Amino acid sequence: ELLSCCVVKNGTKVVAGSQGGNLNIWNYGDWIDANDRFPGHPSSVDAMVKVSEDIVLTGSSDGLIRVITIFPNQMLGLVGEHGEYPIERMRLTEDLNTLVSASHDHTVKIWDVCFLHEEDAKGGGDAMDTENNGEDSDMDESDSEEENKKKKRRRKKGKGKNRQLPGRGELHKN
Repeated sequence: ELLSCCVVKNGTKVVAGSQGGNLNIWNYGDWIDANDRFPGHPSSVDAMVKVSEDIVLTGSSDGLIRVITIFPNQMLGLVGEHGEYPIERMRLTEDLNTLVSASHDHTVKIWDVCFLHEEDAKGGGDAMDTENNGEDSDMDESDSEEENKKKKRRRKKGKGKNRQLPGRGELHKN
């Protein structure tokens, strides 16, 4: 059973959350069978909102709001939770800075999610991008090989850790 959906990738892909916890991904217009499936939610995906052409937020029956990238399919972390109660609905404000979620616990929670797209506004790529494909945008041909190795080590050192965002709380890794 499909419970939630979003159109992403400039209208070329449709992502649908299922009762079994999978995200099913179709090429738009080719509805016979999903061409990709992304497991990872332990419970049904009841709500979904599009943050950008590459990022969706999912609300699951386990009460967690997850950050997901589509192609590459990755679970980046958590926005927050409603405890053990299922997420029923989610909506982003028009400016994409605030997420509102409603749960079976009869609460509505408001989340600051501007960190999900603030790097895009600066022209620096995804704010949640945890890998830089081994490249550093400030490297040039004059950098020595040893300096390049040091830069890569420094970049790798912070990967995979919880991210503290000033004034915005903590992004929890799943």
